[in-house]
Amino acid sequence: MSRGAYNPVVATPLESLERQLEALVERALPRLLGSRFSTPVIAGQLARTMEDGLRWDDRGKGFAPDQYALTLHPDDVDTLLSQAPDLRDELSQGLAEAARAHGYVMASGPEVALAADPTLARWDVRVVAWHRSRPLEFTQGMPRESRTEPGHVPSGAFLIIDGGKHYPLDRPVVNIGRRLDNQIILEDPHVSRTHAQLRVRDGRFVLFDLGSTAGTQVNGRRAQQHVLRSGDVIRIGASSLVYGEDLGGPPDSTPAYSPPFPPRPAGDQQTHVGRPPHPEDE
Repeated sequence: MSRGAYNPVVATPLESLERQLEALVERALPRLLGSRFSTPVIAGQLARTMEDGLRWDDRGKGFAPDQYALTLHPDDVDTLLSQAPDLRDELSQGLAEAARAHGYVMASGPEVALAADPTLARWDVRVVAWHRSRPLEFTQGMPRESRTEPGHVPSGAFLIIDGGKHYPLDRPVVNIGRRLDNQIILEDPHVSRTHAQLRVRDGRFVLFDLGSTAGTQVNGRRAQQHVLRSGDVIRIGASSLVYGEDLGGPPDSTPAYSPPFPPRPAGDQQTHVGRPPHPEDE
């Protein structure tokens, strides 16, 4: 090499993706909030989850995850939704642009959800990503309705609980609440003993609130009944449950959920004993 010759340092694809996403996060966050969140950390997590979730077809085309959940402290979620109401749309558009710039394809979306986890410290962020559908189905143009048969459990459905654990939805009825015969047990005084239920209807999971005292929210709105779509955020008490579908199963980055006590066999919690409700039931 001749004297004084310039030897540029070439960024790796991951580093390039991180830089592009860091610029995206800095644009999307309001100035005040941007000084509290670590934009390099958020960008790094988004980039790594996109890279780690790549799936390749037989032609060597890379398919990036199209579902992303950003898990934060509940107060941070409320702050972001109030001060940056367009954050999810901006992140969705930016992730799509970043994927295209690096030669990746997304089967849909992408969709971005904000989930609350009270165990996280203020201003900390955890990112989880997955695919809504198998890339091969996308390339073959398979209709989405053909993935499941009416009344059958949707393949690859799962919940991400408080951003840290996953629960595969492999049965037609899943009960959620404080009582020990629920499949998902939430130890929270604001959660009713029989709080909510997921039930398969026409090949889709439907969320039902079972007359709980505090109510059930989906994507920030109170809901009595809601047909779930990948990326929906369910809020029960202080817990957030993100619904996802991926024929490959739940994200590998999250361990499997195990209840604090082994659940007893649960029946249909929409049936009740014919007696007046007792305050201790809630």
